[in-house]
Amino acid sequence: MKIAISLGLALLSLAFAGCQSKLPEQDSPAAQLYVQRCGTCHAAYNPRAMTAAMWAAQMKAMDDKIRKSGLPPLTAEQYQTLIDYLARNSESH
Repeated sequence: MKIAISLGLALLSLAFAGCQSKLPEQDSPAAQLYVQRCGTCHAAYNPRAMTAAMWAAQMKAMDDKIRKSGLPPLTAEQYQTLIDYLARNSESH
């Protein structure tokens, strides 16, 4: 029950933070890659919505989903660029 409440609060925080402001570094190649690869299937949430560790877990889950859906997977370079961008602009910074 406690985990479900924590997860619910985290998702609510993600939804609120994801919609409230422009993306950091929005003109950078990293932000543009984030919008291009992540924002086409769902909202490109503001990186400040989660911590770097949460983004790392989310990226792993999404990478698996991308592969299973038949979409072109991220290259190793794209994956690292996105992880770096999200961590650099995460809640923990």
